[in-house]
Amino acid sequence: METGEKQGEGGHGQWCHCGKLARMQTSWTSSNPGRRFLVYPKSKGRGEKGCRFFQWFDAEMCERSKSLIPGLLRKIDRVEKENANIRAKSKILWAAMLLSWLVVFAMKMN
Repeated sequence: METGEKQGEGGHGQWCHCGKLARMQTSWTSSNPGRRFLVYPKSKGRGEKGCRFFQWFDAEMCERSKSLIPGLLRKIDRVEKENANIRAKSKILWAAMLLSWLVVFAMKMN
């Protein structure tokens, strides 16, 4: 194994310039959708101090993938929202059905 490639927590085994295990993150930009990269473990965003370590973990995607993935992610998001709405409506319908059964049962008891 070369320097900086020891296996550590997180499975990637890459250490930053100051000796800390790099943190893996995922890019969701249109130019690199879903592409993983390694950064200084304590950075919370741009402008953060530290050793400013940055390294792509995944190879660059082809242009076709870059154009398809954002659309697929939007479709997944839309379907998940639709499913959440259907689940909410289903709960309301079950509650209404249960309430109607209770009303019918109460009417038969009188």
